Amino acid sequence: MTSSTTEPISPSRYVTGHDENGRAVFSFEGQIPTTSFDDKGRKAIFAVPWQTTTFPAECSGPDAVTLGGPLNNESGTVCRIVEFPPNMSSPPHRTVSLDYGIMVSGELELELDDGHVRSIVPGDVCVQRGTMHTWHNRTDKWARMVFVLVASKPIEVDGKPLEYVMH
Repeated sequence: MTSSTTEPISPSRYVTGHDENGRAVFSFEGQIPTTSFDDKGRKAIFAVPWQTTTFPAECSGPDAVTLGGPLNNESGTVCRIVEFPPNMSSPPHRTVSLDYGIMVSGELELELDDGHVRSIVPGDVCVQRGTMHTWHNRTDKWARMVFVLVASKPIEVDGKPLEYVMH
């Protein structure tokens, strides 16, 4: 169990591909590099195991992964692991994407801009459809969530587009 003062260990990734005979092989593996967002000394940690720039995804050819960058991309997918430190809230934000968030460890609260809140516990899945939201870790333990973001058409309400927002 991770204490409130110890940062989580970065997970590893195992990327598969094919050899010249079409057999499945491990292309590469290792610990996932991380970036962080610091809010008053409480650092959220981000790891991007994989990102695609096309949809459908290209599984042939050379391996490529992009680290960092925006929360989502406009033409593919992003797999992102977020480590939420104890007693921290994310800035309110919206992405132009369809997001699948799978709670792995810890507990978070998801707050929408209408003020409604839901508790998210391990095993829960949150499907975000371009909504404005804030994540709250109101506990004294780290929380880990895995997100898969899929490029989407711009979100419209009454014919007006809602833009990507990060406060």
